Amino acid sequence: MSLINHIKPILNSDVIIIFLIISYILIFKTSKGLKRKNFHRDYKIVRFTGIIYGLIAIAAIVTKNI
Repeated sequence: MSLINHIKPILNSDVIIIFLIISYILIFKTSKGLKRKNFHRDYKIVRFTGIIYGLIAIAAIVTKNI
């Protein structure tokens, strides 16, 4: 619990919004461009990274509200 208490002051809404924007760009913009160019392996890596960033943003929202 002490780690969460140390992280809470860092997690303001700007940081969460930045993570959500990065996640959106990775999942929808970059990965679709890679899929069109037949870079399927890179597409999967970028999409997975975007999902991870989205999960981090959701965890930050939950942590901030605890």
